[in-house]
Amino acid sequence: MSMQMDGASRCAVLLYSLGMESASAILGQLEPQQVKRIAEAAKRLRGVEQDSVDDVLKQFQESMTGRKLLPGESAEFIQSVIAQSGLEDEQEELPERGLVPDADAENLAQLLKREHPQTTALVLSHIDPDRAANVLNMMKVDRRIQVMARMAKLTQVSEAILQRIEVSLRTELARRSSGPSRKLDGVELAAGVLKRLGKEEASEILDGLASEDGQLHDAVKQKMFTFEELGNMDDGGIRNLLKEIDSQVLAKALKVADENVKDKFFKNMSERAASMLAEDVETLPPMRLAEVEEAQNVIVEAAATLIQDGKALIIGGAGDDVV
Repeated sequence: MSMQMDGASRCAVLLYSLGMESASAILGQLEPQQVKRIAEAAKRLRGVEQDSVDDVLKQFQESMTGRKLLPGESAEFIQSVIAQSGLEDEQEELPERGLVPDADAENLAQLLKREHPQTTALVLSHIDPDRAANVLNMMKVDRRIQVMARMAKLTQVSEAILQRIEVSLRTELARRSSGPSRKLDGVELAAGVLKRLGKEEASEILDGLASEDGQLHDAVKQKMFTFEELGNMDDGGIRNLLKEIDSQVLAKALKVADENVKDKFFKNMSERAASMLAEDVETLPPMRLAEVEEAQNVIVEAAATLIQDGKALIIGGAGDDVV
């Protein structure tokens, strides 16, 4: 025997029976107060019997088939609903512009990070394939599989749902980009702070970084000491460094080096050796900047090892301390 229900309760039962997609599309056309009444009615429903559900569906079917429409009336009704909802312009533009065209792949990937795979699949299916592929590449493998499995099963989707997804994404995009911002180089900032710590404290932090994130440790350590800073190395340290490095590697490294750095090496070599090195630097053929930087990095690594072992010093920095 079917139970007695008010209009809002019957709407809640009907929406449940229609499923998530259809129910979402219908709710999107209702006024906020109507949605609230249905939601409150749904909370009050307990143990609805199947015959009550059947009764609601039967009455809904009768209401849809019992009324005869005049020619064109249904189309006019739909147009009226679209006009009142304010979606007419957006629906006409949607197939052409896709979803959130002003979000690049990186921002879009961040926006979709916490979305359900089904929502992500819908969004990616309505943007340019190249941009969709870039977004997909920024996801973890298991996430990619979940999204693609749902995309492959797509058959149709309500434009009202797409509209709500876009509004949500645009709102989040606007929130993320609101207010002034500036780019930071965290590795360089961290290196700058560590250079001003004592040797023991800096070494302790670097050791901790090495065990936690080896790549981050290497990046910070490299930023802590640059090739140009060799111009501030003590003479004894330079002479020790010359024993550790190949002359051809040094010639490449000095190809675009500051005069201060060149002079530092030349004055710590014999006159004959300095002359030969200067000639090697001058006669080097044109080379890619990457080759020069690679040679400089080799020397920086060797210098860093000497400093760590106490066989070289960099004089300067904050307060002219010995680093």
